[in-house]
Amino acid sequence: MRTKVLAVIAAATLLLSACGQGEEAENTTSAPPSVSAEDAKSTSLDDITVEGKMGEKPKVSFDAPLVVDKTGKSVISQGKGDKVADGEQVTAQMTLVSGTTGKQIESSYDSKSPAGFPMDKSQISEELYNALLDTKVGSRVLMSLNGSAQQGQPAQTLVYVIDIEKTTKPLTRAEGKKVDQSKNPVKVTLADNGEPSISKPKGKAPKELETYTTIEGEGPKVKEGQSVAVHYSGWLWDDNSKYFDSSWQDGRGPFAVDPVGQAQVIDGWNEGLVGAKVGSQIVLVVPPDKGYGEQGRDGIPANSTLVFVIDILSAVG
Repeated sequence: MRTKVLAVIAAATLLLSACGQGEEAENTTSAPPSVSAEDAKSTSLDDITVEGKMGEKPKVSFDAPLVVDKTGKSVISQGKGDKVADGEQVTAQMTLVSGTTGKQIESSYDSKSPAGFPMDKSQISEELYNALLDTKVGSRVLMSLNGSAQQGQPAQTLVYVIDIEKTTKPLTRAEGKKVDQSKNPVKVTLADNGEPSISKPKGKAPKELETYTTIEGEGPKVKEGQSVAVHYSGWLWDDNSKYFDSSWQDGRGPFAVDPVGQAQVIDGWNEGLVGAKVGSQIVLVVPPDKGYGEQGRDGIPANSTLVFVIDILSAVG
């Protein structure tokens, strides 16, 4: 399950969200808090005290309950790095505190695993995007918004302390050494911009997950728990004439798999991405039990074997 620190500020996931694995927490940043402003003891970011050094888990205090009607942002300490830019991959330590109780809900400092996410309004909330855009790396940012820390919980004012550790510019396509495709059941052909197409698959659809590398990158291997940015296209094994989904379409940009291994994507992705090198292009042949199974989904018939071509652009965390 996605951690609470990112759940409420993540935009709706794309077609890759897996049926039967639970849905992503609803984006409820505009939901009214369950404690009314009249009953609040604190009503402003100015009422919040944040203690501690950048790079250490902050101590957040205020008179609870806190109700801040509108999303707010304040830079507590200014970093000296470059400004966060659109399209970059951000690595940040995030601490989430309940406005209702004043108690910590979660902190990435406790898990020793910083959050990673793209500066892309199709994948994170506009509130988080606006809070970090043009803010310097090394800064500590205080942000409040209204929503639920987890699906099914009451709405409240949520307080985030975000320590921006670094940013990276993801690759725009796979880069590396081309690998022999003779054992690959499909031949991958690339357009000038890197968008893939595939030939008709050879042989029978496999019953186990299969992974083939077409381009081997020079980056580090993807580790379970990281946030991984990818470009992808997916086809039915039985019909390679058109993809059923692609991040290359309509200028959508890279897709974040976070945290890989437990992300809200099909099992074939959580298993198949781990161990691949950043910069690589891989082909995943996903059997039904690692895909959408007997349910199918949005133009994907039940019990379909799927073929994905995936460019691994970055991995952080």
